[in-house]
Amino acid sequence: MVVLGIVTTVAAIQQHRVPPFFPPGIFLVLDVLGVIGFGILTAWAIALRKEAAWHKRLMLCGTILVMSPALGRILPMPLLGQFAPLAVFASMAVFVIAGMIFDLRLRGKIHLAYYWGGSVLVVTNVLVGPLGFSPPVLRLVERLAA
Repeated sequence: MVVLGIVTTVAAIQQHRVPPFFPPGIFLVLDVLGVIGFGILTAWAIALRKEAAWHKRLMLCGTILVMSPALGRILPMPLLGQFAPLAVFASMAVFVIAGMIFDLRLRGKIHLAYYWGGSVLVVTNVLVGPLGFSPPVLRLVERLAA
């Protein structure tokens, strides 16, 4: 899925099918980092499949990381303008926070897997802006779109 996600993102840029509310560099970095984060969390979850609590929560966080295309279709992205990437991040964070609240109410404490999954979500989204507008990424997007 990681390879297919990256190939699909590159194909969208090559075919000029980038959503109009995302600059192409942001689109590339957001999707690629999301898929890589998904791959990391999912591989970790598979490695810990005998530890059900870790496995379930890491799988959930990994799935949340690949929700950005779905959220881009659900949220009123054209109306959000420059805040569209932030809206996608906030929407994904709501799901992680909901899991944390569920754990807190059910178990009395938040499972450590949510902190790791939430950290991957934060790190990948913090990197989107600086990388998406960096000269190497902009050159890459320009070459892909040519």
